[in-house]
Amino acid sequence: MKLSAQSSDTLVFFCNGQKISEKHPDPSWSLAQYIRSKLQLTGCKIGCGVGGCGACTVMVSAMGQSTRNISHIAVNACLYPLCAIHGKAVTTIEGIGSTKTKLHAVQERLAQTHGSQCGFCSPGMVMSMYTLLRNNPKPSTDEVLSAMEGNLCRCTGYRPILDAFKTFTEQAGCCNGSTGGKCCQNGDAEMSDELYDVTKFTEYDPTQDVIFPPELLTNNSTFLQSTQFTKDQLTWINAGNIEDFLSLKSNNPKAVIIAGNTAAPGASHNLEGVVIYTGQVSQLNSIELTETGLKVGASVTMSMLQNAIKLHCKTLSSDQASSLHIIQQALQQYASCQIRNVATIGGHLVAPKSDYDLVPLIMAVGAKAFIVDTDGNVRESTLNGSSYSSDDRLVQSNEILQYIEIPFTSVNEHVEFYKMSHKRYYLDNAVVTAAFCMTFEPESDVVRDGCLVFGGIRKLPVFADATMKKLIGRTWNTELLESTCASLKEDLQSDIDASGKDQDYCSNLVVGSFFKFFFKVLKSLEEKQVTSSTPLPATPEFGSIPSKVPCGSALFQPAPKDQPNIDSIGRPIVHRSALQQTSGEAVYVDDLPPVQGELYLAFVLPSRGRARVLSTNLAAAQEVDGYVTYVNADDITGINRSTLDDDEILVTKEVYSTGAIIGAIVATTPEAAHKAAKLVHVSYEDLPVITTIEEAIEQEAFHQPTESLQKGDVEKGFDQSSVVLEGTIRTAAQEHYYMEPTACIAKPSGEAGEIEMITCFQEINSVQCTVAKALGVDANKVNVKTKRAGGSFGGKSNQCNYMAVCALAAQKTGKAVRMVLPRGTDIQITGHREGSMAKYKVGFDDKTGKINSLDITVYINWGSPSGIHFAIFGQVLFSLQGVYAMDNIHTTVKNCATNIPATKPMRTFGIVQSVFIIESIITDIALRCGLPVLQVREVNMHKEDIPTTYYGVPIEGFDVFRRCWKECLDKSDYHNRRNQVNNFNSKNKWTKRGIAIAPLKFNVGNYPTFMHQAGAMVNLYLDGSVLIHHGGVEVGQGIHTKMIQIASRVLGIPVDKIHVAENSTYVIPHATDTAGSHSTDMWGMAVKNACDTLVDRLAPFKSDKPDGNFADWVSAAYFSRVNLSVIGYYQTPDITWDWATKTGRPYPYSTFGAACSEVQIDCLTGSHELMRTDIVMDVGKSLNPALDIGQIEGAFMMGYGYFMLEELLWDKDGTLITNGPYNYKIPCVRDIPAEFNITLLRNCPNVRGVYSSKGIGEPTLCLANTVHFAVQDAIQSARADAGISEVFALEAPATPDRIRKACGELNFTKL
Repeated sequence: MKLSAQSSDTLVFFCNGQKISEKHPDPSWSLAQYIRSKLQLTGCKIGCGVGGCGACTVMVSAMGQSTRNISHIAVNACLYPLCAIHGKAVTTIEGIGSTKTKLHAVQERLAQTHGSQCGFCSPGMVMSMYTLLRNNPKPSTDEVLSAMEGNLCRCTGYRPILDAFKTFTEQAGCCNGSTGGKCCQNGDAEMSDELYDVTKFTEYDPTQDVIFPPELLTNNSTFLQSTQFTKDQLTWINAGNIEDFLSLKSNNPKAVIIAGNTAAPGASHNLEGVVIYTGQVSQLNSIELTETGLKVGASVTMSMLQNAIKLHCKTLSSDQASSLHIIQQALQQYASCQIRNVATIGGHLVAPKSDYDLVPLIMAVGAKAFIVDTDGNVRESTLNGSSYSSDDRLVQSNEILQYIEIPFTSVNEHVEFYKMSHKRYYLDNAVVTAAFCMTFEPESDVVRDGCLVFGGIRKLPVFADATMKKLIGRTWNTELLESTCASLKEDLQSDIDASGKDQDYCSNLVVGSFFKFFFKVLKSLEEKQVTSSTPLPATPEFGSIPSKVPCGSALFQPAPKDQPNIDSIGRPIVHRSALQQTSGEAVYVDDLPPVQGELYLAFVLPSRGRARVLSTNLAAAQEVDGYVTYVNADDITGINRSTLDDDEILVTKEVYSTGAIIGAIVATTPEAAHKAAKLVHVSYEDLPVITTIEEAIEQEAFHQPTESLQKGDVEKGFDQSSVVLEGTIRTAAQEHYYMEPTACIAKPSGEAGEIEMITCFQEINSVQCTVAKALGVDANKVNVKTKRAGGSFGGKSNQCNYMAVCALAAQKTGKAVRMVLPRGTDIQITGHREGSMAKYKVGFDDKTGKINSLDITVYINWGSPSGIHFAIFGQVLFSLQGVYAMDNIHTTVKNCATNIPATKPMRTFGIVQSVFIIESIITDIALRCGLPVLQVREVNMHKEDIPTTYYGVPIEGFDVFRRCWKECLDKSDYHNRRNQVNNFNSKNKWTKRGIAIAPLKFNVGNYPTFMHQAGAMVNLYLDGSVLIHHGGVEVGQGIHTKMIQIASRVLGIPVDKIHVAENSTYVIPHATDTAGSHSTDMWGMAVKNACDTLVDRLAPFKSDKPDGNFADWVSAAYFSRVNLSVIGYYQTPDITWDWATKTGRPYPYSTFGAACSEVQIDCLTGSHELMRTDIVMDVGKSLNPALDIGQIEGAFMMGYGYFMLEELLWDKDGTLITNGPYNYKIPCVRDIPAEFNITLLRNCPNVRGVYSSKGIGEPTLCLANTVHFAVQDAIQSARADAGISEVFALEAPATPDRIRKACGELNFTKL
């Protein structure tokens, strides 16, 4: 190996103003690894490890090589190579503010606007906004949205985050442009919208920000020299200039070239040999405006190009800048801000992939590449399909790409770019991209030349040359359009067939994109008055997805005016950990510093869904430096069964899904553990695999038992119905996608077999039981602790075999062992929301839509093992009736035993499918009868004051539902907007709008009777402070905050005097799973009971000294030997259910709500925009409106993901396909409704809830079905235009391909 660079053993950079000199840095490390491991700055979180979530966002600052301007960019530290930071400055969350010193305005405002729930994403959010402010102290609201695109949040629904950051913008406008600050337009005297007080925010002072290190300014040239760092088998070279780069390339022709390190996330962690970094080569980072175009260096980043186009276009004519404007728009759709800040034009072009958006566009505009070989020879190549070699490379091993030149557009030239994505408009991979460039004869509509380029079909863009040849010399008219559409299908059919993608969908996207282009060009030609054909009566309008700045309202009933200020119940107080979370000080499991000798664990997982394990070969794994041992079933000293005895903890002979664990590698570093685990060779004997519900039905593969409920005689009901309709309703599996990956640390105590488990689990009782069983010790030797979880949503509950394996590793080695699941592994083994298929038969009156009889069988794709499959029976069956009266109904649930990892309860476990099923049936009835859906919903609703469910439970408070329904109709202005939608659709063929309103009855706390119990311990201290222990886990929902509020009211002391301790099975045993939206009800009552007892004990001392304070009374009680530590206990009353007799009351109460959503769809592509959502929700008397509204919005957006975006997919052998943010998309900030209005129903106390409140963590997820139904409504208009009237099924999620297909066949001849 020949090298040619100045060798160095010291990496120098600045972090938070402090100089860091690292000798012998590991070139394989990312910046995030170093920051967290070496600097112990754990505010930089690792959420996905591949640059997809933004949790690891930090600011990198550097001085420009030519301008000497200081640039600040937000980057994903998990992707940013450590050695690329040489000579630069990095700022982390810890460097901008602290609760111990002074918070930065961004940190403070994010907390005060309730924008931090679980808090795991908060540091990344803060750093993205902080970086934006460093570049522009008064950004626009659209710049804020752009900066936030790459930061995912699963908790909040994004609205409060935007509220916080919009307060910094120059266009804040009314009430600072925020939803939650007091609004001047709220005219309802009984309601408040003041979730926070903007007048109390600390003013942002840019002069207080960390300065760029002077040493980097004065010694900049030193750091720009070529340097190399070597460790083990990897050498990293920072090329200083193009001459050095060419020399290095000559000496190391097989070297890997890296600039942004975004092409293969995590690739630098697996490199060997030589890596050459080009990020500081000035000649590759320049942008120059020439007489003919824009000259762009190969290492210019997407963000640099965006900014340069914005700057240079000011000096160009609109015609000249046309192509540059299109490129700028295309760049905005490309990835996230953090990725655009490092991804380069050269990386995009040199080794393109099929989903690289810009390549077709750069080719279509006729850009030229200038390529230099190691001898200094330059060759020029016009970028097109022939520019690439047979192995799809633009440059050879002895060449580099120096720059490209993008030509200006001529006056007769028209350029356009279209991107059609898999799931959503922003932040998604393309199914098809289309780039068109058409040149006309001067002052004519006759085509002279052009280019039709399509990406996403093959690895390299596809040129429709045959079609283009047919266009030359032709007039731009409708005859040309029709023939071109037909020609494109024929021209590209073979390429589409070979792509492996949906052929019809891709073909429609190809033709549809040209269809749009045709009319855009036609409109331009007409404006220039150069068209020779007869003008069309009306040029079709096509919907676009605008860059929306969300707005809305959040209304709640304020606390009574006479309520004492010290009483925080009903007030929107801030989450008690919010400031620690937004400052990066909140500690999550993997933030804990390692103890001496701590080891790390990585799993060996099956590569197929079902197989017999024949052998395991560890030879290669044992050669990895740092390997310690291997843990398998032979190491289990206790019982190799999970808590429910349904599954092995570690595989002995056979795997039933890829969620099983064959074994685990234990090593001295996490990198060594994961590397070794990948090298373990497992031999299998494949067995038959079942992955789908249809396969399970065919083979009668069901977990036993099944369950059903019935009322009346359904067959008789069908006979009495004028119409009987049958249908199928499908929903996909959904990943929990909490931001903090599953993690735990197992610490053996060294005596009596005791072990401490530090986890982020929401059900620590299961961890204690499973670990004790596996280790062969009593449960009293296992202490499980949880401080907080960075999100959970059910994903960190129940089955916890992986925790037991970590404990086994600790027992075997006698040392602490840390387990942090990589995101792909986490998705693979921790369970998910169950996919479902419902088959229904419904009889009804065809004049009114009134249901006479209904039979539903719901099939659940449960997976393996069986787990708690029985728990879903009640969740589904008790919710299938909705708010509707039915005399004859029969429902059945069957759980399919498939070879995918077993389902794990997820927010609205089983209920969201049931609500969707019944509302879909109502929608189908309306369509079949030709009636408005609203009319059919209302005709079927319960009419009694206290109706009864079909399983015999009275629905208390149904009048509250009727109020929700009426208020939602009124606040959403449904009837007026229904007419507006109809009017819009009558005038538009290719863009349609839809609106839908739907009701909700949600059964809170619907789980087995034994789980309806809770314990808490409250301790009083002599200084008047209070410590609460309870069994509810803080997962972001604010349960600790509400416990403090409850205790504060009972004890009559300020909330600041109360603290909630971390959960521990040694303190509160048998803690029920924090789930079912019932946790505050149960633990709140337990805390209240304990506090009531303490108040009684203090009463005599308060009576003796009425003018004393709380501390005085506590001290007096202590010296009188009164016990000041009380256990509170609560069991939900009147709860029972007997499946044998089908009688009882399975849940304490129901909560009610309604939502209305409006959408716009593009019939050509299937993309959609969520224009507005209004929600009216019954929460009883809210304990904390800010927390409750946050839960409502967060749940709704998770439901939006479920109904519109998210879908877990497995291949035929049971292997997970969608295993990370690259191919599994959760909602981002651009997905929230353009207008989002929330109203908490006033005056609706709940007699069964603590302080009249109701659980609210889950219900509104179900109401996101209104988006799906609104899309269905829009589709129906498109189908009506096409003459299609029959009932149609729209699977959830309603992805663009499904929407496009449901609209019917495209007919481009009827304009």
